[in-house]
Amino acid sequence: MRLFLWNAVLTLLVTCLSGALIPEPEVKIEVLQKPFICHRKTKGGDLMLVHYEGYLEKDGSLFHSTHKHNNGQPIWFTLGILEALKGWDQGLKGMCVGEKRKLTIPPALGYGKEGKGKIPPESTLIFNIDLLEIRNGPRSHESFQEMDLNDDWKLSKNEVTFPFSLSLFPFSSLLPFLFPSFLLTHFLRNIFLNKIYFIV
Repeated sequence: MRLFLWNAVLTLLVTCLSGALIPEPEVKIEVLQKPFICHRKTKGGDLMLVHYEGYLEKDGSLFHSTHKHNNGQPIWFTLGILEALKGWDQGLKGMCVGEKRKLTIPPALGYGKEGKGKIPPESTLIFNIDLLEIRNGPRSHESFQEMDLNDDWKLSKNEVTFPFSLSLFPFSSLLPFLFPSFLLTHFLRNIFLNKIYFIV
Protein backbone atom coordinates (compact mmCIF):
# COMPACT_ATOMS: atom_id res chain seq x y z
CA MET A 1 0.00 0.00 0.00
CA ARG A 2 2.83 2.38 0.89
CA LEU A 3 4.56 1.64 -2.40
CA PHE A 4 1.34 2.53 -4.27
CA LEU A 5 1.05 5.83 -2.36
CA TRP A 6 4.69 6.73 -3.06
CA ASN A 7 4.19 5.99 -6.76
CA ALA A 8 1.08 8.17 -6.84
CA VAL A 9 2.86 11.05 -5.06
CA LEU A 10 5.90 10.75 -7.32
CA THR A 11 3.74 10.68 -10.47
CA LEU A 12 1.84 13.76 -9.28
CA LEU A 13 5.08 15.60 -8.52
CA VAL A 14 6.60 14.80 -11.93
CA THR A 15 3.38 15.88 -13.68
CA CYS A 16 3.31 19.20 -11.80
CA LEU A 17 6.98 19.90 -12.49
CA SER A 18 6.75 19.05 -16.18
CA GLY A 19 3.68 21.31 -16.48
CA ALA A 20 5.58 24.16 -14.86
CA LEU A 21 8.49 23.77 -17.31
CA ILE A 22 6.40 24.22 -20.47
CA PRO A 23 7.43 27.62 -21.84
CA GLU A 24 4.90 30.28 -22.73
CA PRO A 25 4.48 30.70 -26.48
CA GLU A 26 6.42 33.63 -27.91
CA VAL A 27 6.48 35.57 -31.14
CA LYS A 28 9.68 35.34 -33.15
CA ILE A 29 10.57 38.87 -34.26
CA GLU A 30 12.93 39.62 -37.13
CA VAL A 31 13.66 43.25 -38.02
CA LEU A 32 13.96 43.34 -41.82
CA GLN A 33 14.40 47.11 -42.18
CA LYS A 34 14.91 49.90 -39.68
CA PRO A 35 15.06 53.66 -40.25
CA PHE A 36 18.28 55.51 -39.49
CA ILE A 37 16.40 57.93 -37.19
CA CYS A 38 13.51 56.89 -34.96
CA HIS A 39 11.55 59.75 -33.38
CA ARG A 40 8.97 57.57 -31.64
CA LYS A 41 8.49 53.90 -30.82
CA THR A 42 5.13 52.16 -30.55
CA LYS A 43 3.61 51.40 -27.17
CA GLY A 44 0.31 49.97 -25.93
CA GLY A 45 -2.66 52.15 -26.86
CA ASP A 46 -1.02 53.67 -29.95
CA LEU A 47 -2.83 53.70 -33.29
CA MET A 48 -0.67 52.10 -35.98
CA LEU A 49 -1.09 52.38 -39.75
CA VAL A 50 0.38 49.26 -41.36
CA HIS A 51 0.69 47.34 -44.59
CA TYR A 52 1.01 43.60 -44.07
CA GLU A 53 1.15 40.24 -45.77
CA GLY A 54 0.13 37.08 -43.90
CA TYR A 55 1.40 33.60 -44.82
CA LEU A 56 0.90 30.08 -43.50
CA GLU A 57 4.23 28.71 -42.28
CA LYS A 58 3.18 25.18 -43.29
CA ASP A 59 3.17 25.78 -47.05
CA GLY A 60 4.04 29.46 -47.51
CA SER A 61 0.63 30.30 -48.98
CA LEU A 62 -0.57 33.89 -48.75
CA PHE A 63 -3.87 34.19 -46.85
CA HIS A 64 -4.16 37.98 -46.70
CA SER A 65 -2.39 41.10 -47.93
CA THR A 66 -3.38 44.75 -47.58
CA HIS A 67 -1.65 45.35 -50.92
CA LYS A 68 -3.87 42.81 -52.72
CA HIS A 69 -7.06 42.34 -50.66
CA ASN A 70 -7.71 45.77 -49.19
CA ASN A 71 -7.80 47.87 -52.37
CA GLY A 72 -4.13 48.49 -51.76
CA GLN A 73 -4.96 50.47 -48.60
CA PRO A 74 -3.10 50.05 -45.29
CA ILE A 75 -5.10 49.43 -42.11
CA TRP A 76 -5.27 51.19 -38.74
CA PHE A 77 -5.32 49.21 -35.54
CA THR A 78 -4.72 49.90 -31.86
CA LEU A 79 -1.75 48.14 -30.26
CA GLY A 80 -2.13 46.24 -27.00
CA ILE A 81 -5.90 45.81 -26.72
CA LEU A 82 -6.36 42.51 -28.61
CA GLU A 83 -7.84 44.36 -31.56
CA ALA A 84 -5.81 42.15 -33.90
CA LEU A 85 -3.92 39.03 -32.76
CA LYS A 86 -2.14 38.54 -29.45
CA GLY A 87 0.96 37.92 -31.54
CA TRP A 88 0.67 41.39 -33.09
CA ASP A 89 0.32 42.98 -29.66
CA GLN A 90 3.55 41.27 -28.57
CA GLY A 91 5.50 41.56 -31.80
CA LEU A 92 4.86 45.18 -32.76
CA LYS A 93 5.90 46.94 -29.55
CA GLY A 94 8.83 49.32 -29.80
CA MET A 95 8.52 49.71 -33.56
CA CYS A 96 9.50 52.85 -35.52
CA VAL A 97 7.82 54.45 -38.53
CA GLY A 98 9.56 53.06 -41.63
CA GLU A 99 10.45 49.81 -39.86
CA LYS A 100 9.58 46.45 -41.37
CA ARG A 101 9.28 43.31 -39.25
CA LYS A 102 8.70 39.65 -39.89
CA LEU A 103 6.65 38.00 -37.13
CA THR A 104 6.38 34.25 -36.73
CA ILE A 105 3.31 33.70 -34.56
CA PRO A 106 2.57 30.33 -32.89
CA PRO A 107 -1.05 29.07 -32.91
CA ALA A 108 -1.67 30.05 -29.27
CA LEU A 109 -1.01 33.71 -30.16
CA GLY A 110 -2.78 33.51 -33.52
CA TYR A 111 -6.09 31.81 -34.33
CA GLY A 112 -5.49 28.79 -32.09
CA LYS A 113 -7.54 25.60 -32.27
CA GLU A 114 -10.42 27.22 -34.16
CA GLY A 115 -8.60 28.73 -37.15
CA LYS A 116 -10.34 31.39 -39.24
CA GLY A 117 -11.37 31.50 -42.90
CA LYS A 118 -8.42 30.28 -45.00
CA ILE A 119 -6.38 29.67 -41.84
CA PRO A 120 -6.61 26.05 -40.60
CA PRO A 121 -6.66 25.26 -36.86
CA GLU A 122 -3.28 25.15 -35.07
CA SER A 123 -1.52 27.16 -37.78
CA THR A 124 1.74 29.01 -37.26
CA LEU A 125 1.48 32.34 -39.08
CA ILE A 126 4.11 34.55 -40.68
CA PHE A 127 3.47 38.27 -41.14
CA ASN A 128 5.59 40.85 -42.95
CA ILE A 129 4.52 44.19 -41.49
CA ASP A 130 5.48 47.73 -42.58
CA LEU A 131 4.76 50.54 -40.12
CA LEU A 132 3.71 53.70 -41.97
CA GLU A 133 2.44 55.96 -39.18
CA ILE A 134 1.92 56.16 -35.41
CA ARG A 135 -0.74 58.28 -33.72
CA ASN A 136 -1.90 58.66 -30.15
CA GLY A 137 -4.69 56.18 -29.53
CA PRO A 138 -8.04 57.03 -28.00
CA ARG A 139 -7.73 58.01 -24.35
CA SER A 140 -10.42 55.46 -23.52
CA HIS A 141 -8.09 52.55 -24.38
CA GLU A 142 -5.35 53.79 -22.06
CA SER A 143 -7.90 54.49 -19.35
CA PHE A 144 -9.43 51.06 -19.67
CA GLN A 145 -6.02 49.40 -19.33
CA GLU A 146 -5.21 51.50 -16.26
CA MET A 147 -8.55 50.60 -14.67
CA ASP A 148 -8.49 46.87 -15.51
CA LEU A 149 -6.24 45.94 -12.58
CA ASN A 150 -6.43 42.16 -13.04
CA ASP A 151 -6.09 42.21 -16.88
CA ASP A 152 -9.27 40.21 -17.47
CA TRP A 153 -10.64 42.69 -20.07
CA LYS A 154 -13.64 43.37 -17.83
CA LEU A 155 -14.28 46.12 -15.30
CA SER A 156 -15.58 45.11 -11.91
CA LYS A 157 -17.32 47.47 -9.51
CA ASN A 158 -14.12 47.74 -7.46
CA GLU A 159 -12.01 48.69 -10.49
CA VAL A 160 -14.21 51.67 -11.38
CA THR A 161 -13.32 54.37 -8.87
CA PHE A 162 -14.80 57.85 -8.71
CA PRO A 163 -11.72 60.10 -9.05
CA PHE A 164 -10.31 58.17 -11.98
CA SER A 165 -13.57 57.71 -13.86
CA LEU A 166 -14.29 61.40 -13.58
CA SER A 167 -11.13 62.25 -15.51
CA LEU A 168 -12.40 60.39 -18.58
CA PHE A 169 -15.07 62.95 -19.34
CA PRO A 170 -14.78 66.39 -20.97
CA PHE A 171 -15.38 69.32 -18.63
CA SER A 172 -14.75 66.92 -15.75
CA SER A 173 -13.65 69.79 -13.50
CA LEU A 174 -17.20 71.22 -13.62
CA LEU A 175 -19.00 67.97 -12.78
CA PRO A 176 -18.53 68.11 -8.98
CA PHE A 177 -20.23 71.52 -8.95
CA LEU A 178 -23.18 70.26 -10.98
CA PHE A 179 -23.83 66.93 -9.22
CA PRO A 180 -23.24 65.61 -5.70
CA SER A 181 -20.31 63.18 -5.68
CA PHE A 182 -22.36 60.16 -4.54
CA LEU A 183 -24.75 60.53 -7.54
CA LEU A 184 -21.83 60.98 -9.93
CA THR A 185 -20.04 57.91 -8.59
CA HIS A 186 -23.22 55.84 -8.95
CA PHE A 187 -23.83 57.13 -12.48
CA LEU A 188 -20.25 56.54 -13.69
CA ARG A 189 -20.10 53.03 -12.26
CA ASN A 190 -23.35 52.15 -14.00
CA ILE A 191 -22.00 53.46 -17.31
CA PHE A 192 -19.03 51.12 -17.11
CA LEU A 193 -21.17 48.21 -15.99
CA ASN A 194 -23.60 48.82 -18.89
CA LYS A 195 -26.41 49.79 -16.59
CA ILE A 196 -27.48 53.34 -17.37
CA TYR A 197 -29.94 54.92 -14.98
CA PHE A 198 -31.31 58.38 -15.53
CA ILE A 199 -32.05 60.35 -12.40
CA VAL A 200 -34.74 62.97 -12.91
